[in-house]
Amino acid sequence: MIDLLTRADEREAVATLAAAFASYKLLEALCPNAKHRPRVTEAFSRFLFRSAVRSGGAYGTPDRGAVVCAWPAGREWPSRWDAFRAGGLAFMWRMGWRASRLMTRLEGEFDAARASHVPGPHCYVPLLGVRPELQGKGLSREVLRPVFDRADRDRVPVYLETMSEPNVAIYKRLGFALVGYRELTGGLPNWEFVRQPQPRQAQVS
Repeated sequence: MIDLLTRADEREAVATLAAAFASYKLLEALCPNAKHRPRVTEAFSRFLFRSAVRSGGAYGTPDRGAVVCAWPAGREWPSRWDAFRAGGLAFMWRMGWRASRLMTRLEGEFDAARASHVPGPHCYVPLLGVRPELQGKGLSREVLRPVFDRADRDRVPVYLETMSEPNVAIYKRLGFALVGYRELTGGLPNWEFVRQPQPRQAQVS
């Protein structure tokens, strides 16, 4: 069973996301200082988790060992006010001026890529994390199930991207099609995926 998460789940959910993204290329670029990076990773995870909770798209396994943050159709492009209420300023303060400028530039590139692949209503998954010791057990598929179900009911695609090449094969197995690849500012790799809505009877069990 997968739970719809609330702010009451924040501590455990953020801990899982921060552990999953401890060595992610984006966070390494935002914070080259390995000593300070855990705090930036935690702030990054908290910001996206709060954004997903506000959109009604945060889900987790019962033990919170796997967590997905999704922005459903109709909420897929959060406003500046949405970002502020989710703690965007605190996140930028934690990153610092240099990293905030880089993040702002990268966000523009992420948004441009997403708009080119899914210009209409869609569901966006900005973050999906499984604790390292639980990876390889199929939890990504399980925690994505309510996201897929909602997107299929709404008849909209699901979009996500990754900077980790090993994730490419994983997302393909989960039903996503690789629709693009580009290098972002700083030479950061970005693989872009879309999962089209499926009839109920066609969904993978």
